[in-house]
Amino acid sequence: MFEFEYGFGNRAEKSRESSAAQMEVKMIKAWDADGHVSESEVTFSDKYWDPKLKDRRPAIIETGPDGPLYWMIDTRSFPIRSGPYQQAGFPLSKNGIAAKVTPGISPHDPVESAEMRSVQSRLAQLDREKTALQVLYPTMFLSYPITYDRELAVSMLRAYNSWIADLTSEAPERLKWAALVDPADPRTSAVEIERTKKMGAVSVMLLGVTGDFRIDDPAMEPIWAAANDAGLPVGVHTGHSFRALGQVNDTHHDKTAISFWLTVQFAFHRVISKGIADRYPNLRIAFLEAGCSWVPGLVERITDYSGFPGARAGVDFGRGYKANHLPKEYIERGQIYFGFEVDEKLLPFALEEFGDECWLYGSDIPHGDRLYGAVDVFLERKDIGEESKRKLLVDNTARFYAIDLPNENG
Repeated sequence: MFEFEYGFGNRAEKSRESSAAQMEVKMIKAWDADGHVSESEVTFSDKYWDPKLKDRRPAIIETGPDGPLYWMIDTRSFPIRSGPYQQAGFPLSKNGIAAKVTPGISPHDPVESAEMRSVQSRLAQLDREKTALQVLYPTMFLSYPITYDRELAVSMLRAYNSWIADLTSEAPERLKWAALVDPADPRTSAVEIERTKKMGAVSVMLLGVTGDFRIDDPAMEPIWAAANDAGLPVGVHTGHSFRALGQVNDTHHDKTAISFWLTVQFAFHRVISKGIADRYPNLRIAFLEAGCSWVPGLVERITDYSGFPGARAGVDFGRGYKANHLPKEYIERGQIYFGFEVDEKLLPFALEEFGDECWLYGSDIPHGDRLYGAVDVFLERKDIGEESKRKLLVDNTARFYAIDLPNENG
């Protein structure tokens, strides 16, 4: 009898502990590693724009009473909406008045929040979606090139960095930001990394492929070195930026399902196989907004063709693989991170294969293909452990961006 009561009591205690853990997880407010902001006229206003280029400031043009707005940049309209080389980044308002058509923006996100004309509107959006902190990435600058004029490109990026630093300073405990640089001007970019670090940037954004630039192009070494020296992690983001893929994928479906998604996979392969992770062993690198489903397959593929002893394809196929280790080792040592989608079916397998400390939650607010209420969707999953949920929603973001966690997640 005593043994029965003791056993029953032990099970009851475990049940209470389990219920408490589940309750704690359900109260989590996420740390969003990959949110976005939509650029507006304010981004390139006098406060942030280089006065030497006053006559070349990006302007917003109308296409008709019921059509979307476009940017006019260096005599070209932006973004390209149809055919080859499609882009993203339509302006959402002109003179503070919202456009009737706002392509690429979720109906759940008010324009004042998407553009952050009102920081309070964005904070209210985060509150509605159980998010305590958000790291902001751009929208129009996920496309490349925006202009072929390097001076103008650098001025646009500097204006953006100054603008987003100003906005986030209104709520620095909740809003963080990634600095933008121009891979076509690496030395100027290195200086910009130093400037933005002082302004409060928590990472540097690179696109997986930038025009014809591979992410491991020797010309880009000053950017990697500057990020490393500044102690800023690099967020490699999906983008409309790979010309070869943009040429053959000429519908909205094609560019989003294939071109946009593949850019970070190209980048991951180059970062590992060409030795960037070895040259900068203390530099954390994340591959964002491509989900997790591709990671197991590409890690296995790179491993098979690494030329390492025991690799399936043999030594000859490893010519060109310059890394000191296999891909999984860089992940396990805490240097490589990935975004994930909260509803991905392969996520439990990815956690089993690579552990639960390399995955970053990204809301994609305010973009149109995001999942509204994503935090709740994730917390309701039964195939992921409670401790892992907290790591994926909060702890990993804090570690990647080197942001201190409060004693209690707010």
